[in-house]
Amino acid sequence: MTSRAFVFIDGLEDRPIVCGVVTLDSKKKYGEFRYGKSYLLRDDAFALDPLNLPLNGNIFSTTNQKGVFGVLLDAGADSWGEKIILSLHKTKPKDPIEFLLAGAGMGVGSLVFSLSSSSSKSKVNKNTLGDIPMLLKAKDAILNDEEIPIEAKKAFEYGSSMGGARPKTTVSDAGITYLAKFNRPDDLFNHAKVEHASMNMLKELTSRVATTKVLETDNGDVLLVERFDLLGTRPTHHFISANSLINLRSVNNSSLVERYSYGFLSEFILKHSSVPDDASELFHRMVFNVLIGNTDDHTRNHAFLYSFKNKDWRLSPAYDVLPINANNQHGIGIGLDGRNGTIANLLSQSERFGLKRFKAEKIIKEVLDLVSQWPYYFKEHGVGDGDLERLKAVIPIHLHS
Repeated sequence: MTSRAFVFIDGLEDRPIVCGVVTLDSKKKYGEFRYGKSYLLRDDAFALDPLNLPLNGNIFSTTNQKGVFGVLLDAGADSWGEKIILSLHKTKPKDPIEFLLAGAGMGVGSLVFSLSSSSSKSKVNKNTLGDIPMLLKAKDAILNDEEIPIEAKKAFEYGSSMGGARPKTTVSDAGITYLAKFNRPDDLFNHAKVEHASMNMLKELTSRVATTKVLETDNGDVLLVERFDLLGTRPTHHFISANSLINLRSVNNSSLVERYSYGFLSEFILKHSSVPDDASELFHRMVFNVLIGNTDDHTRNHAFLYSFKNKDWRLSPAYDVLPINANNQHGIGIGLDGRNGTIANLLSQSERFGLKRFKAEKIIKEVLDLVSQWPYYFKEHGVGDGDLERLKAVIPIHLHS
């Protein structure tokens, strides 16, 4: 069985415009993508993926990621979103293309999908802050596999793919669209407040951090993360995850030093970003992740944005930053010693970030000084005493002395 869908970009014009077609042979896990001729002729055409889908008339093929290019999957549902789709649709999607069609508009960025080559629905979000109490009750029911009203399921259909398996959806308020992230009953600590505190702490080092706030309700706290790919509800940027750019079928020790690494992302920045200082910005984030214990810094938690207005690529604002554990084994390569979160490894490939060693050492000292103050920052942002105590076992131990 071969699936086929047309790929549209929402945000370049008043209505989505078709940019290409994707096909998939799900049995062979082989897929193809090609840009449309009309799209290639546009003055504002850009490559959806500058490394793996350069802007030309070729037919591109892949057997990675079940046969679908990652940049297309970025625009679809993540594991939480797929759970919602499966609970919403009587006819269950059978392959990744059918999931993209079923979840059209759910994901981050500007891409939408259609069976028709002539039209596609714009990205839509109908949820508001007033829906949060209903969403909180529905979230618990979904996690517990309990029966929930169809209206509540549909509200979650507008969840975003920025992140992973955690329950979330999109809500709008006063012309701003937020990703609403919910705590889980089995969380070690209040994730909403700890992530809010971590993100604000990171803002001391760099301004390119997603804006967050915590909504306190009778049924728990909710983290609201301002969407940086939208203006109001309208897409302003195309989004691609680091995972899609890296495009590896499997990861080994060699790739952790070379391609599946912060260093590779920095080299992409130095070649493609309109602001080369984004490489230094990425180094700051890497050091912060190591020192705060954010070991969940995998390739879906780093991304790049293409601005429709400026027609350029930039490193996206930071998102999904919070302490996870103190084991020092990170989601992506740090340096010559792979995933190991050590000072020596942080320094080992500093030249890939365009940094001389003394400059890299200065940045590490700056971040160490900041992170050593984490209990004060976290308390200031509403993290409770019990959570502060538990976090001592999560944030790398050498910072407690």
